[in-house]
Amino acid sequence: MVWVLLLLVSQLPLAASSPQRVTGVLQKDACVCKINFSAWDFPVQEFEQLLGLFQQCTESLDELKTQTNLTHFKMPLFSAAIKNITEHLSQFEYINNRGLYNPLNFRLLDYEVGDLGTQIADAHKKQALDASTAQDLNDELSSIRLKVQNMQKYDKFNLLALREHIRKLKNRLESCRTYDKTQLDQCSKVLLSNISSPVVTQLNPYGTSYPFGAWGKESRHGSPELYWVQSLQSSNTYGITLRTYSSFEDFVMSKNHKDISVTSSYTTTYSIQGPGTVLYNESLYYNCYKSPNVCKFDLKTKTFQHIALQDAGHDNKFPYCYYSCYGTTDIDLSVDETGLWAIYATEENYGNIVISKLDSSTLAVVQTWKTKLFKKSVSNAFMVCGVLYATRYLSPKLEEVFYAFDTVTGHDTNTLSVPFEKISSDIQNLHYNPTDQRLYLFNYAYMLAYELTF
Repeated sequence: MVWVLLLLVSQLPLAASSPQRVTGVLQKDACVCKINFSAWDFPVQEFEQLLGLFQQCTESLDELKTQTNLTHFKMPLFSAAIKNITEHLSQFEYINNRGLYNPLNFRLLDYEVGDLGTQIADAHKKQALDASTAQDLNDELSSIRLKVQNMQKYDKFNLLALREHIRKLKNRLESCRTYDKTQLDQCSKVLLSNISSPVVTQLNPYGTSYPFGAWGKESRHGSPELYWVQSLQSSNTYGITLRTYSSFEDFVMSKNHKDISVTSSYTTTYSIQGPGTVLYNESLYYNCYKSPNVCKFDLKTKTFQHIALQDAGHDNKFPYCYYSCYGTTDIDLSVDETGLWAIYATEENYGNIVISKLDSSTLAVVQTWKTKLFKKSVSNAFMVCGVLYATRYLSPKLEEVFYAFDTVTGHDTNTLSVPFEKISSDIQNLHYNPTDQRLYLFNYAYMLAYELTF
């Protein structure tokens, strides 16, 4: 006899819960059958795989949480970095939007070549150039003119190099028209090689309450000895008073000073703006209030003169910068063996430094040189013997002279490395004095002076 057994185990899940039909055989009053329980075995292997996946998901979730928390922590840092980069790029975006990066403007280049030819002829006519020098310049200009004509037809990619050639040629012409031998005889024929440790280190007489300003010594040979301090006492930007000392001893001891009122208000036409101030031939030279003007205040007559520097950036358009910008340092006055200088930048020169030689009596611009050094890439600049030196930030306690532009030859270099010490990160005023060949620094309320070696 054959028996059929129907089994149903309801506790087992899914497939195991369906009935299994088996066939049995009667043996000695017993039903014998074989039943396969493998379908109801617990899925150990699948469970272990599932458990492994669960652990991986848990670990991935924990890692994602950690990354999310880290991102949340770093997001303000990223935002600050992006803001800083954006601010640095805005100056280039501004210049680009104004169409100043238009290197293929051949009409303007033609005009520059023609104008330079007229200037050379005029200088030769007025005997500012000897015949040999004039001929050399004209020969070089003829070569440039031919290159411009060929470039318009065949090669538009070397225009920037040619414009740089024209800039150097113009600077050579300016040098020939400006200097005479007696002015340069007092000057070293080599570049600056060393700056000493500070030989003067003193807190300014107004203390740390007014950390921005300028100081120095009368810069003209033959003028009475006079040490001076000019503090920017309104918003660290504007000044109206000059403090003077008639001797170095009085200056060091902070005694017997004289306060000279330049203007009665911080917001008048002749108020002092920014720290780019020098004292030369008993007159104070500085950037006038909210303008591209250079002002002159005569200490003896108490009278003013002013002149506008054409297209000069002002009111923080082209200040000195490095990691951050130094407020209202757009126009910087400097004095050397050859006289009075203005250091600034213009849109026309792409924000690069422009140097103008000024007549100290009338403030008329005698000659102008254009460099290819972006003004916002340097922390300060000064003139020595017709050479522009520029500095950059190295650390909170160290600055470095790294660039020089020689107005006599028109040549420049950015391979200098002349470090010098300072008190604080920011430097407000840095200028050279030809009477003692010292460098004077106003460094966040402190006044320092250095000896120079050439």
